[in-house]
Amino acid sequence: MSLFKCQAAGDPVVRAPAVAGQFYDKNPASLKKEIEGYVADGMPLDAHPPIIISPHAGYVFSGPVAGKGFATVDPNAGKVILIGPSHHKHFDGVSIPEVDAYGLPLGTVPLAKKDIKKLRASKLVHAHRDAHSREHCLEVQIPFLQVVLSDFEIVPIITGKVDPAAVAELLYPLIDDKTLVVISSDFSHYHPHEQAKTIDSISIETVLTGDRSGPIDGCGELPIRVAMHLAGRMGLSPKLLDARNSSETCPQYGSGDRVVGYASIVYLKNGAEAGATSAAEKKPGDTMELSAADKAFFLKLARSALEKAVKGEPPPEPEEVPAVGKEVCGCFVTLTQDGNLRGCIGYIEGIKPLYQAVVDNARNAALSDPRFPRVTAGELESITVEVSVLTKPVPFSYDNPKDLLAKLEPGKDGIILRKGYSQSTFLPQVWDQLPDKVQFLEHLSRKAGLSGDAWKKAEYRRYYAIHFEEGE
Repeated sequence: MSLFKCQAAGDPVVRAPAVAGQFYDKNPASLKKEIEGYVADGMPLDAHPPIIISPHAGYVFSGPVAGKGFATVDPNAGKVILIGPSHHKHFDGVSIPEVDAYGLPLGTVPLAKKDIKKLRASKLVHAHRDAHSREHCLEVQIPFLQVVLSDFEIVPIITGKVDPAAVAELLYPLIDDKTLVVISSDFSHYHPHEQAKTIDSISIETVLTGDRSGPIDGCGELPIRVAMHLAGRMGLSPKLLDARNSSETCPQYGSGDRVVGYASIVYLKNGAEAGATSAAEKKPGDTMELSAADKAFFLKLARSALEKAVKGEPPPEPEEVPAVGKEVCGCFVTLTQDGNLRGCIGYIEGIKPLYQAVVDNARNAALSDPRFPRVTAGELESITVEVSVLTKPVPFSYDNPKDLLAKLEPGKDGIILRKGYSQSTFLPQVWDQLPDKVQFLEHLSRKAGLSGDAWKKAEYRRYYAIHFEEGE
């Protein structure tokens, strides 16, 4: 049956859903309820973003991340420009389907015909039917829009081989204060969990720093670069809301051996308030205030999350969270056993409130660290839990290897090494095991999968940490 439905001559041409019942529920009531749950887990910002980057996998995998972005959009947006990559056809330029509307379980959404007519005047714009008929990347965004918006039209664009700057220039005149641009992209595909986290962190750093030529590993690389160019024209800055992969959002399906990365990133007007200042936005050296009661709370929470994860129980949900626990900052949870590492997972960048990060990372350290087998119930009593709360990583430059060594502060610096797509980090407490600066950097290089001397020509970022553990 054709995915482009026309009932009779003169009737609207409607693109029927291609992945309803596969990527998302085809029952309207349950679909709406599911999406409302994902969006409810997000947090509205003080300003609505004109551009969001949203994942496009099956909802059970990417829905929890996508909901974070859609929770922030302006409910009064009347036009949505959807931009995604082609998964089924290679072509030059961009493609907009010759249809009047998209038909989906939650209803029919019309195309913005006046805007599309203007776009079709460009030689970049085509209408490749087979680029749209089976494509899921735009379709899966629309049910979210139907839940969070009241009345809107869409401009559905699939990108082929094209200059992202040219696409941005083409679209910029169509954007007003009632326009939302949705960039559809997943990030890395089918790497082991820990490797995927490293690759995705590099891609996300490219987006957050606005480096238009920087590395991005994702199926929507080109649409993301379109967003970066649009953001420059519109005076927008990116903000990361969430970044997880399929082993974190849906661990019950498969293992951490082949995961897909997802991120929710929004763009806000420069200077717009995006919520309270977070611990992740402090510069290295700034004091992060954690009282003894705060530390006890996080250690108790991490211990509870660890035990519940090992026993297959739902994660803990604390009724009262201290104020610092609601701040967004980087966090690692480390498990040791008889003084030896037993698991360590964390977020270098802040992507969620600290208390939630502690719960997630305690669980992942127990079950998803690829270096170790899963922690068993019989080991719980012998494991010590450690928590590290991080400041925001900032770059630091050096003139030569000697200058780099001179700038390092053992025992204080947490270091992120990056070279190409390879990246690794050591928390400040690693200096206890590797006090020699050269050995520290050699081990950090090898952890990134590089040669031992790769540190001499790498890029670096530095952060500080408050580290505390059970039994202190």
